[in-house]
Amino acid sequence: MDALILLGENKYIEYKAVYSKTLLKTVSAFANYHDGVIIIGIDDNKQIVGIEDPDRLRLNLENTINDAIEPRPYYEIEIETYEGLEILLIRVYKGDNTPYLYDKKAYKRLDTASVPVDRSALDELILYGKNMTFDMMRAPQQNLSFVVLNSHLKSRLNLHHVSDDLLITLELKVKDQYNMAAALLSDDNPLQQANLQLIAYDGNGVAAIKDRLTVMHQSLLKHFEDGMAFYYKHINQSEKITTAYRESIAEVPLVAYREALANLIVHRDYSRPVDGRIEIFDDRIEILSPGGLPLGINESEYLSGRISVPRNRIIADIFFRLHIIEKLATGIRRIKEYYQDYRVEPSFIIEENSITIVLPKVTQNSPSQPFETTYPIDLTPNERRILEILKTHKSMTRQQLETALDLKKTQTNTLIQRLKANRLLIQVGSGRSTVYQIAPGETTHN
Repeated sequence: MDALILLGENKYIEYKAVYSKTLLKTVSAFANYHDGVIIIGIDDNKQIVGIEDPDRLRLNLENTINDAIEPRPYYEIEIETYEGLEILLIRVYKGDNTPYLYDKKAYKRLDTASVPVDRSALDELILYGKNMTFDMMRAPQQNLSFVVLNSHLKSRLNLHHVSDDLLITLELKVKDQYNMAAALLSDDNPLQQANLQLIAYDGNGVAAIKDRLTVMHQSLLKHFEDGMAFYYKHINQSEKITTAYRESIAEVPLVAYREALANLIVHRDYSRPVDGRIEIFDDRIEILSPGGLPLGINESEYLSGRISVPRNRIIADIFFRLHIIEKLATGIRRIKEYYQDYRVEPSFIIEENSITIVLPKVTQNSPSQPFETTYPIDLTPNERRILEILKTHKSMTRQQLETALDLKKTQTNTLIQRLKANRLLIQVGSGRSTVYQIAPGETTHN
């Protein structure tokens, strides 16, 4: 109980000084996305104000939730005594029969607020409630060809012909109908929202474009091929001699890039009319995948790289069969592992409608060529990580830093305040628009 109060309001905890029907939005949000707790009898300042007649309030809540939320969510209501006052806890558990609607709307948590979901998120909730993924839906176009897929099956699996039986085995055809996975893997991929932008910039900003390619109406396998070709075209190789042999070093580790590219193609939300994007800068590569985290996985689970919930299960299975991805949840861990010998690290920006993987260039930071930043005070490793991340991203919100560091809100706030106090970090804006930047002129390079 103490922990629920000390943590304060967040994505998973909401306080109410008194009962009001607005908490039904939060019940909907928790039931749709993740477990959560609503506490009645605590105000926004974490002051215990208590409630009168808790038994009557509990009965009223049970009737209200059962009548107002459709379908009925799974929840528990408890009465607790804290500091001599009675408070009421509503523990809401994530359900499988999504969407859970209040007043004909589905809700989600946005930091400490409960807000209606957009059309794409509602569609995803509906599919989840039917135990389906987007790529299992019927394709709007049924006249499809698979020359590219056939070529990959031949070279990887020694299969020489894409027959109807094989398409059924691969789950691309169900009851004589092609699904979205088949459309996405077909030669002329008819989905308008399945484009991939490949952009190389001159410098570390977006002002000057030196190369650009839009991959559209092509098989997702062609997306992967073109993404790899763009890497080889714009990422330099250098050499170092450690023994009697020369060792080739890429500016960005090949396997890390390959995993991030495959992750984008397999896990992006193809229901959203937003292009996937790979941007190559002088100091980094940014790989943006439309759609936030898929249902059934949270930020810490994603960042640990040990749990994978495929947004497009059929596509993921075919990419696994073709040995493009690993079946188990290893992609994020492999990206991190291929940076472990360098002074820079990849970062992961998880936002409501997108996930961006940032792969910094490593050649100048290799162990044989030390390159680091010095600061006027001794910093902890996490404080250094904040400054290194902000060197790449220029400005980030507290929540983005919290995600990139895989830390809790209070830990991240403590780090930010210390860096601000030592004039290494500045705050720009206020309220929800607050971002943090490196203080100008405060860092030097060796």
